[in-house]
Amino acid sequence: MSTARVLPAFRPAGAPGVPECFIANARPGQQALVAVHGISRNAAEIAMRFAAHPAFARVTVIAPLFDRKAFGRYQQLAVRDSAQTPSDSGLIALLEALAAEGVVLPGPVRLFGFSGGAQMAHRFAMFHPERVARLCISSAGWYCLPRSDLAWPYGLGEGAGRPAVGPGFLDIATTVLVGSRDTRIDSSVRQDPVVVEHQGHNRLRRARNFVRAMNQFAQAQGHPGRARLVTMPGVSHEFAQCVEEGNLIDIAAQALL
Repeated sequence: MSTARVLPAFRPAGAPGVPECFIANARPGQQALVAVHGISRNAAEIAMRFAAHPAFARVTVIAPLFDRKAFGRYQQLAVRDSAQTPSDSGLIALLEALAAEGVVLPGPVRLFGFSGGAQMAHRFAMFHPERVARLCISSAGWYCLPRSDLAWPYGLGEGAGRPAVGPGFLDIATTVLVGSRDTRIDSSVRQDPVVVEHQGHNRLRRARNFVRAMNQFAQAQGHPGRARLVTMPGVSHEFAQCVEEGNLIDIAAQALL
């Protein structure tokens, strides 16, 4: 459990197409955790929660802030117009800037995402597996399934603006968290007919179906299935509740470190 309050430092964007971020526990030579917020954009809280946990005391915690105006539909790595930057390009630019400044080491990072951030994180891992050492995602609203018969962003088929994806992401150890009570269907839970047909109506069912699809796809490609599902008993979709009652950060530490 968290034992001390840690105030993360704010880092401004520095250049167009680079997100602002909050950084905590930064020391030279450490491994890095990137923790991506949901649509509430509570990047500072996420950085603080992770940095205060003893397991992450020697980990540089980076929580990017994907501004709605600059990064569009960051969950889907998508933009609304040419003035915006895809969130995966933004995160890569941020990591390269931090590496050049000596804040993080070059190379793959541990990647976490909550809710909309979980959507962004697993899609980032699919397209940039060489940049992700381990992946832990929690409470995603919906997923990109590893299926070529579904066009992006529902699956990995071409025809919707994103290129085909190689199998490299199947080798990333992936942990999917979801609350056992994360079954409420409201305006924030996408009810697109394609999503409902292939993933189910709520986040709990969608997490189960995603993990099953990942492992089936991996085995069909000759890879061991490396996705696992962890259900947090008694919690729903609030980040603070998942941390305080569902032991989210304890589970994330075991998955990522």
